[in-house]
Amino acid sequence: MHAKELIQENNRKRELLSEENERYYTGLLIYIRTSFNTSEQETEEILMEVLDHLLEAQEEGRTAEEVFGADPKAYAREIVGELPTAMPKEIVKLVSMFGLIFLGVFALTIGLLASILSYVFHLGESVYHFHIGSLTVAAAASVLGAYLFIAGILRYIRWSAFRSVHKVKEIVTACLIGGGLFVLFAIGFYFMPSFGPPIDIPVYVLALIGAVLYGAGKWLEKKK
Repeated sequence: MHAKELIQENNRKRELLSEENERYYTGLLIYIRTSFNTSEQETEEILMEVLDHLLEAQEEGRTAEEVFGADPKAYAREIVGELPTAMPKEIVKLVSMFGLIFLGVFALTIGLLASILSYVFHLGESVYHFHIGSLTVAAAASVLGAYLFIAGILRYIRWSAFRSVHKVKEIVTACLIGGGLFVLFAIGFYFMPSFGPPIDIPVYVLALIGAVLYGAGKWLEKKK
């Protein structure tokens, strides 16, 4: 089965676990899935093997702790250490997919809002003036910043996989970090000098560009 099919089957089978075993296995699943640079296909296959083994043990009256040990994090690390790393082309595809979707959503949102304000309410500009050099740097920096933010969130989720943490504090912390990064990037873009050939883009064209970028990103996602 492909990775997506394995994920669906995993979701179905997890419902058969007892509360104690489900809690143990969910920690393993979160830790392993949020590990970087591992093959998605191999990851889902090993998770399914672990789940099937646990379900068999559960039918025999054994718990996950009895089967895999009292230290689930150590067991998860052992599994991650045995997983093959993702191929370079898989990493490039993942980064490209993320970048296209992020830029697509950003451009589509800005373009639609600006189009509504300009053509419906006659507010704001109907044409944005850019410089190709500074626009390229801003786009690359935005994707990098968003990627680092998500990578940080995934690392935190992995860290908290086997800990009891306060969900409200998690959300507040993530919002504060995300808001802080947004402010820093906004300040950087504001003071960044314009350079490169100038280009004028109507706001509705910006929305169309965003839709195309988003569509390309979703197409890459389906090709995974």
